[in-house]
Amino acid sequence: MPREFLLPELAESVVEGEIVKWLVEEGELVAEDQALVEVMTDKVTVELPSPYAGVLEKRLVAEGDIVPVNQPIARFADDGTAEPGVEAAGEQASAEPDPSTADKRGEAQTLFKASPAVDEGSVVQVRKPGTAAAEEQTTGAYGRVLAVPAARKLARELGIDIETVVGSGPNGRVRVDDVRAHGGQASQAPTREPVRYQSPEGYGALEERIPLRGLRRAISNQMMASHLQAVRTLHVDEADVTDLVATRAKLKPVAEREGVRLSYLPFVMKAVVAALKAFPMINASLDEEADEIVRKHYYNLGMAVATEVGLVVPVIHDVDRKSILELADEIQVKAQRAREGKLLPEDVKGGTFSITNIGSLGGLFSFPIINVPEAAILGVHTIKKRPVVLPDDSIAARQMVYLSMSFDHRVIDGAEAATFTGRVIELLETPEGLMLEL
Repeated sequence: MPREFLLPELAESVVEGEIVKWLVEEGELVAEDQALVEVMTDKVTVELPSPYAGVLEKRLVAEGDIVPVNQPIARFADDGTAEPGVEAAGEQASAEPDPSTADKRGEAQTLFKASPAVDEGSVVQVRKPGTAAAEEQTTGAYGRVLAVPAARKLARELGIDIETVVGSGPNGRVRVDDVRAHGGQASQAPTREPVRYQSPEGYGALEERIPLRGLRRAISNQMMASHLQAVRTLHVDEADVTDLVATRAKLKPVAEREGVRLSYLPFVMKAVVAALKAFPMINASLDEEADEIVRKHYYNLGMAVATEVGLVVPVIHDVDRKSILELADEIQVKAQRAREGKLLPEDVKGGTFSITNIGSLGGLFSFPIINVPEAAILGVHTIKKRPVVLPDDSIAARQMVYLSMSFDHRVIDGAEAATFTGRVIELLETPEGLMLEL
């Protein structure tokens, strides 16, 4: 009869895996231990070897599927031969386990062996059914019963042998409630005061676990890359944008007649590009393999856009060649595409510097994450009226904004970051000069 390959337990704490890529086509002849499929878990991405030699009759799950441990993922055609070290799906195991493999059953639950230098065959194997006791109690690595730490502790306190407790968790894992239920039935359990604490596992029913995949997985990978591939440093300054607020107010009706919503971002972009031209090292990246700094004499600015499924960074290309109104129109179009999940591949490629407009969300200032391989990012915060001491020592309410610049200190020095930010501030404080920037 056909034989099924169950997703094995890849590590003691892993209960599911994501099918990344099938390495064998249906109908293909497969050798024992041949790489069959790539599976991703929250800990590692691995190639699972085939436990059978024969024809892959059917792939039971698709790439991208999230599969629980012990669920069938593939079916092999029956070639009339016995499978190596495992029983066919649905067949009964012998009453006595094979002594030659009895010591290896625990290791077959995990990718991680105690002695990696010893070649003992395929690391990942389907769990082999054993005796009646083995069917009601699953063992983990090195033959230990699978149990959460709190369950082991409670079993010790109640004088219960954890080996005798039947687990109700994934793969037969013993939970705290299993120990409590067993303790209520065991006549040998000593009389003790009730446990008066709430163990962390007791909150499990109130937790929601969301698989890390899709856009959120991509965001996670990009954030980790930024953390590992840049030496992040923060510079914060403030700008008096009272005149900019007035200029935008005058131009908004003009933009509306053109069907364009005019935000502050086009002005910020023009100021940033002018400053990047004066400080070209900011518009650069580090090629670690070539041991070179790559200065870019084109100006493609990424803009962070919050969507329902996560943060995306569409790119406005050739900002230096576009007017304020042209930028406003393109910003509006790409932001809408981002929120609708309709960005094109070219919409998110080629960025040289990024801007994140955090002002609409509030907050004083932040430490923006660099969008590697770029060398810097500018955070623009909420414009607020604050009392300011003017050059004549008078105090007036002015429209002020904080700017937070994160930069890779391997490429950009602190003094250069400060003077770059100062140039951006000068341009924002005298917005009439931005009208001449093309």
